[in-house]
Amino acid sequence: MTEMTDYTQAQLLLEKHDIFVSPSEAHGTISGLLACGLNIDEKDYLIMLSDVFNDGQSFSNELKGLFGQMFTHVMSCFNSEEPNFELYLPNEDETLLDKANALVAWVSGFLLGFGLKQKDYGKLSVDVKEVINDFSEITKLDTDFGEEEEDQQAFHEIVEYIRVSALLCFAEMGRETVTPSKTLH
Repeated sequence: MTEMTDYTQAQLLLEKHDIFVSPSEAHGTISGLLACGLNIDEKDYLIMLSDVFNDGQSFSNELKGLFGQMFTHVMSCFNSEEPNFELYLPNEDETLLDKANALVAWVSGFLLGFGLKQKDYGKLSVDVKEVINDFSEITKLDTDFGEEEEDQQAFHEIVEYIRVSALLCFAEMGRETVTPSKTLH
């Protein structure tokens, strides 16, 4: 499985190239695209990301590498037999406020990616509709957490709910249509 770039390094790379989204939002967007059952290749998802994150301008090779890493990682996690999908959030040593803001950005990104291609919400299952509604509410979350143990626990419960919900969306909508793009020789 592909290792993800350190979150802080990913943030610095995005800022260096004047892409003003967080790594968690970019990861969430890619996760949302793949969770709704898209069988997309590198060219297609990079075009979608450049449209929403870079005014349609092509990304540098460094950014293509970062987004490619995220795409491959999400794809392999979603397709894994083990439920090893994790949200891409700041390191544990960051403040809870920073992690909560990144979590809201991840969920916003997921909704963006999901909405880019999933246009017929009437055909979604009740469970997936509930996830989308819950995610919409999470984007309104007050991220003014303290550093108390109960706030830490609440944050981790929300992260787990979001993680499992993303897997549920993929299991219902993406499992049969999303395949890694590898050519066998």
